[in-house]
Amino acid sequence: MKKVLLVSTLIFLSGCKYLEAPSMGLAKEMCSCLFVGEQTMNFCREVTKESRTFAKYKVNWEDKSVEARGVGHKAVGKLNENPRFGCSIVSVDEEQEEFEKDIF
Repeated sequence: MKKVLLVSTLIFLSGCKYLEAPSMGLAKEMCSCLFVGEQTMNFCREVTKESRTFAKYKVNWEDKSVEARGVGHKAVGKLNENPRFGCSIVSVDEEQEEFEKDIF
């Protein structure tokens, strides 16, 4: 019975938009913490500790963006041209490849 319930849940979640949430949340949180709040990397790691349970991220300092991957999806949060408007999610895609070794 447990196997049937688990398989049913996985099938239901496979088409669910909630699977995008971990990567989107982490990308926006890290982007805002680093580029809007101008906090240190160590501080931002502590603030996003719960989000990093389901997703991993990579920071692009030159582009002022954060790419996060988790639960089969990739999201990119980027600082707006006018920093007054903070960070926005600029793309969300299904994950096609694994992160390389230089992630947190």
